[in-house]
Amino acid sequence: MSTSKKAETMSEDSLVPIYTTRNIAKAEVIKVALEGEGIRCEIENEHQAGLTGVTKVRLFVLERNKDAAVEFIDAHEDGDETDDPA
Repeated sequence: MSTSKKAETMSEDSLVPIYTTRNIAKAEVIKVALEGEGIRCEIENEHQAGLTGVTKVRLFVLERNKDAAVEFIDAHEDGDETDDPA
């Protein structure tokens, strides 16, 4: 495999942040929904349930799935939250 092809594959396999919230329950719901769409998702700081509302949690997906994940979240977000995109 050429160096440029290897770098491209590594980039596509990199985890990138797509969503930030202080609500761990909301992060879990989004993670399950994304995984239901076939998009692997990881939550940073997911074991901070006792600090809900204090500690930010971020959702990460593979670079190659970023656009699809963001579109999915945008299409299903109810719009009354103040969470910032990642």
